[in-house]
Amino acid sequence: MNKTFSGYRILIILVFAAIQFALISCSQNTPELSTTDYSVIFDYAGNDELPAARLSIFAASGSDVRRYERLRIKSIDTGLCWETDSISLLENDDVQWAGCTNLVAPEDEKLPVGRYEITYINADEKECTVSLDVRYDVDFYDVVLSGLADYMAEKRGIEKIAIYDKEHILIYFGNRTEEFRTTRDIWNTYREAEYYQVIWYTRDGRVICIEPEKTVTPEAEKKAEETEAQETKSEETAEYDESVVEED
Repeated sequence: MNKTFSGYRILIILVFAAIQFALISCSQNTPELSTTDYSVIFDYAGNDELPAARLSIFAASGSDVRRYERLRIKSIDTGLCWETDSISLLENDDVQWAGCTNLVAPEDEKLPVGRYEITYINADEKECTVSLDVRYDVDFYDVVLSGLADYMAEKRGIEKIAIYDKEHILIYFGNRTEEFRTTRDIWNTYREAEYYQVIWYTRDGRVICIEPEKTVTPEAEKKAEETEAQETKSEETAEYDESVVEED
């Protein structure tokens, strides 16, 4: 990749990589929305721990997204409602998007499946409400990290990888090919790599599972590589010096 992104923006990239556009209608009042979609994100913290879930919802806007001040999201079937002024804004391919990536259910509850209403409210207190049907496999709540790869294999999930440098700037995001299968493979390709995360997608892109961040190459291994390289260089220098002496 030619551009780098902060660790925060990788989440936005993940969400938009999963979006499958569906046209919707809206009233003539501002704000104006053209498309909307969602992803359910499962974050893993440890190998034998169950994931934490959150709902991400975004909408493409025909009006200036910087004027949006609040979002109200309601599950019609359960009555669960969120209202937030923490709105994530993004411009992608000349399209402005606004939404939220961190809607969580109350403790010991799951994110509801079914119809939602999403209301965007701008600085003039004008509103636009759209509906969205959220469907996902709730069994993901019971999948621990150690069983995630097998579970995704059964569902023909897609494995991707995000690679960061020591400043946590994203230097690669894409499919986890054989080129990135081991930490040594990653480091051989990107010597500036310090951390990586494995990210799984379901085939429809509705569910994203994010594994914990890991170190690409332990410091001791790096030092060993550097020492080996230095020794090789020293040997080459010594051989060169010997050859010069012999010629003299």
